[in-house]
This record gives sequence, C-alpha cells and structure tokens, in this order.
Amino acid sequence: MTATRIARPATLAVVAAAALWIVAAVALWRTKVPGDLRLPSLDAGSVFGAGAVRAGERYERFFELEWVLATVVGIAALVVLVRRGPRLARSLGLGRVNAGIITGIVVTTVLWAVSLPFEIASSWWARRHGISRESWGSIVFSNWPALLGSAFGTFIVLAIILLFAKWLGQKWWIGAAAVILGLALGLQLVLPYVLRIGTHPVRSPTLAAEIQRLEDREHVGRPAVRIQPVHDETTAANAYAVGIGPSRSMFIWDTMLDGRFPRSEVRFVAAHELGHLARHHIWKGIAWGALIGFPLLAAVALVTGRRGGLRNPGTVPLALLTLTVVELAISPFTNLVSRRYEAEADWTALQATRDPAAARGLFKQFVKTDLQDPDTPGWVHVFLDDHPTALARIQQAEAWRSRNR
Repeated sequence: MTATRIARPATLAVVAAAALWIVAAVALWRTKVPGDLRLPSLDAGSVFGAGAVRAGERYERFFELEWVLATVVGIAALVVLVRRGPRLARSLGLGRVNAGIITGIVVTTVLWAVSLPFEIASSWWARRHGISRESWGSIVFSNWPALLGSAFGTFIVLAIILLFAKWLGQKWWIGAAAVILGLALGLQLVLPYVLRIGTHPVRSPTLAAEIQRLEDREHVGRPAVRIQPVHDETTAANAYAVGIGPSRSMFIWDTMLDGRFPRSEVRFVAAHELGHLARHHIWKGIAWGALIGFPLLAAVALVTGRRGGLRNPGTVPLALLTLTVVELAISPFTNLVSRRYEAEADWTALQATRDPAAARGLFKQFVKTDLQDPDTPGWVHVFLDDHPTALARIQQAEAWRSRNR
C-alpha cells in the first residue's frame, strides 16, 4: 500500500473525528437561558455598596496575585524537572513502567512542596479576614493528606498511561483516555457516598418540604439532600451538587443556615443546585472531559513522542509539563463552559422559585459574607472565574424579572 493510500483513510478519520467533536460540543453548549436575553447595565457600587466592592477587591487581589506567582513557580519547577527527568529515571534502576511511576510521584511531591508556601499564605489571608476558622495546626497538617492524595492519583493515572504506552506505543492515549473516563464515571458514582460521612439530613421540616416542592417543579426526582457541617472551618457559605444515577446528591453547608441568609435565599440556593442535577450538568461535565481529554492526551503523546514517547520513563516530567501548559491555555474555554452551566442553573432556579428578589439578596449576601469581588477584572474572569460574577448573576435575575412581569 502506498503512502498516499495510507494517508487518505487517516485524513478521513481525522476529519470524521473533528466533525463528531464539533457536533457533540454544539449539543453540550446549548442551555435553557434564552439566546436573546439582554442583561441590564448595573453599577457594582450602586448594587453592592462601595464599601463591599472595595473589601471584595482587596480580598480577591491577594489570591489573584498568588495564583500568578504559584503558576509561574510551578511551571518553572516542571521545566527544571524536565531537564533532570531522564537522569532521575535511569538512576532508579527499575523497569520502564515502575521507573516512570516513581518519577511521576517525585515530580508530584516537588510540585506539592513548591505550592505549600502559597497554600499557607492563602490560609493566613483567609484567617486574617475572618473567613477561615482553621487552627494553624490544622492548616499545616491538612496539607499532608493532599500530598498523599496527589501521589495516589498520580500512581493510578501513570500506571494506566505507562502500561498502555508499553502495549500500544504512540497510540497509548486512545486506550488510556477511555480507561480514565471510566474511572471518572466511577468516581462520580462513589464520591457522594463518601462525602455523606459526617453530614445529616435537613432537620427543618419546613425547609425539607420546600426542597421537595422544588424537586417536583424541576423534575429532578429525589436526590439525597444533606447538610454539611463546616462552621468550625469557615464562615463562608456554599452548596454544591454531585453524583450520577443513584448517588445524585445536594450538599448545603451549615453556614447557609446560621441566620445570615433568609429562608427565601436558602430556597434559591437549593433550587440552583437542583438545577445542576435537572439539567444533567454532571453528565455534561464528564462529556466535556472526554471531548477535551482525548485531544489533550493526544497532544501529550505528540510532544513526548519527540523524545522517545512514554516508553521512555524520563519523559514523564515532560508529559506533566505539557498537561499543565495545555490545561492553562484552554482554561478560558473550560471556565466559559462552566459559567454557562452556572448561569443555566440560576435560570432554572428563577423559573422554579419565581423569586428574583431572593436571587438578588443572595448574591449581595455572598459578596458580603464571602468577601467576593462582585465584578472581577477581565483577565481574572477569563482565567479564574468558573462562575459568573455576582453582578452578572444579579443582572440575569433582573432580566428574568423584566421578561416575566
């Protein structure tokens, strides 16, 4: 078979895969938020108060600067490890797969070590502003489980990737991506059961009844609803939804129920999280993970292939550097997708509660209690914000009000 005959089927396969990717992405991109929705122009100072805006800006600027520094330091550490990776892998005297795994764990440990000062600085800043209630002992020792978790995750993922590299050569990313996708599905199924440890059901009969009415309005069935005690750790308020199939769960932090938020605002939070489940955002997130993950691992295979591929354990640091840089490069897009789904969950909550005043009060209170910047700078919004700004969420609530008078 000539090279031309070989190239034609390969080109057709690439074109077909790209077309399928676009079709899937377009389908996942759609939300229930009306495409012609026009948001009103609001001034952050007028909505939240100049003092709250300044407080949020001061608090968030620290984390934004810290993110920039931590990112630069982390990438610099990876660049150094890329240069020393081959020597490290050879010095281990192990087989290719085992040497690659150990090299990866060493890289993970180094990255944890260089990120530790930034983690401690974040905790100091949050404690200084009354957001964190953790003791210094808890802060210092809580980072060690994070290291163990990262090392274990690195072990699992690298074992999968390196074994497929051993079996399939440069096509390892196809099989590895499929297995990692399966692990992600399994994690979403199992994780909610683990998170329920130490939580309790909604104890207020009134709130429990209101949540059940919202479940009926949003046609979401009966997911588990749990209250998560966090008041000993933080004053911030939050809620989240997680899980697929029988493990679908909504967790509400007990700080949402400490009296700072009226019942109508708690109800809106519950409606928002139920909106994530009703609109299948967990499943859609997994689908996006597959759409992005396969090309991402293919890029890693391409870059490492120039140095012998991942059959050479010394290229593991290069693989991790490639992952880091590509993930940073595509973060504006992944954040944009997340913001669309959060906006859709807000819209679903507005449709279920028909209470834009509760939405406005909730987002104003979040700015006050969590010291949020209600209108973040452009580059921060692009690279760091996976939620719409508080100002944009209030603008959407006002737009809903205008359409439903």
